[in-house]
Amino acid sequence: MRSAAALALALAAGVALATYDLRTDDTGIEVGLLLIVSIALAFVAPRRWWAIALLVGGFIPIFELWSSGEGVPAPSGGIALVFTVIGSLSGFGIARASRVDLA
Repeated sequence: MRSAAALALALAAGVALATYDLRTDDTGIEVGLLLIVSIALAFVAPRRWWAIALLVGGFIPIFELWSSGEGVPAPSGGIALVFTVIGSLSGFGIARASRVDLA
């Protein structure tokens, strides 16, 4: 149940951040949002860290390709995906490190 909710939130955040990317040029805030969202959602559902990374950051290169008339997107889409993979792996690591074995 938590994984499904995390994936649904990742999808919504990915679409929202991709539309934000098309309307603004504030890269620092966008990178911060990508990291925060991917860390938080991967912490909630650590087994799905790879899907969360793709859903949060994968829409940015798709939207850039769709919106560019030339068919060649800017490299920032791929860089956004790299940041979400780093954030999701960090959330995965935090989730695994915070598990307590009381046995």
